[in-house]
Amino acid sequence: MHLERDEVQRDLVRALRARLDPLAGPGGRMDPAEVHGVLTDLDLFALELPDAMGGLAFPLACAVPVCEELGRLAAPDPYQAHAVLADIVRAPEGEGPGSRSAALTRVLPLLGAGKTGAGLGVGTGVRAARGREGWALDGECALPAAPPDAAFHVVPARTADGTVLAVVAADAPGLAGTATRREGVRRLALTGVPAQALSEPLHDADGRPSPLLVRARLRQAAHLLGLACGAHRLAVQRAANRHQFGRPIGENQAVAFPLAEQFAHLEAVRLLVHEAAWDADGGRPAAVGATQSLAYAAELALQVTAHAVHVHGAAGITGDFAVQRHYRTAAVEATRWGAPTSLWREAGALRLR
Repeated sequence: MHLERDEVQRDLVRALRARLDPLAGPGGRMDPAEVHGVLTDLDLFALELPDAMGGLAFPLACAVPVCEELGRLAAPDPYQAHAVLADIVRAPEGEGPGSRSAALTRVLPLLGAGKTGAGLGVGTGVRAARGREGWALDGECALPAAPPDAAFHVVPARTADGTVLAVVAADAPGLAGTATRREGVRRLALTGVPAQALSEPLHDADGRPSPLLVRARLRQAAHLLGLACGAHRLAVQRAANRHQFGRPIGENQAVAFPLAEQFAHLEAVRLLVHEAAWDADGGRPAAVGATQSLAYAAELALQVTAHAVHVHGAAGITGDFAVQRHYRTAAVEATRWGAPTSLWREAGALRLR
């Protein structure tokens, strides 16, 4: 494994950064439709899809920098929802507990071309029950940064066999979305909503994460790493430009030392994520690496974004500074695939097997 990004990964980051940076408005706000358009123009939605499905057949190691770059600007992230939905649809028909609808069998080319959107839910409040006409979902979950024109939503749902990911149509009867106090986060209420497809359980009977979950955790770890890196960069700039008692606050050890320590941790997480993605692409066991990478990245994102707000002072919590977006996004995204404490516990158990 090479410790540095290869030329393809660097090209992906440069191209995405050149298109995203000009989109940031006051306070770092970005229009979800514009971000979706950039990913579509760069063919990034087709990045992991195989050639036979109109994709580019790039490995997961090339998707990781894309997720990290979206996190760097705390941008709306439609990529992960598309990738998870594609993984569910690409799974063999017999792997999931539910049958796949006819609409989903035609969705992959549309996903790769960016012609349809998807949302990715968060939470444990949805339950799936099997009836005469298939699987139905009831409960509530949060839906962060979903595209306004999303055709499908992927929501975690509890079944007797464990937690699965269920695909529902965004216009399905019984599905209602309401705004919350968190910017960009909606709450989905599901009442008897039919599932278009269900993934295999996210953990097997022995507690091992499924390949789908391993890939999703690595993308999320990269996204959280990007959030932390973006907040850290803003904190360093603020420490250099904010003066107190006639000198930059960055000259104070209480400010400079934590920033230096956080930089070392950020590089450690980057190497962990890159190594786990390299293992997953090579068919090697990646469950432990993905789980501990996500745990480490989630803890670090919460710590770094909070400290970055502290470095900005009271101004850091206002909408005029982009750092508050990193902080708010990290608070929502850090527990998407499990709280850090439970992830560390799971990683330890996997190592003992």
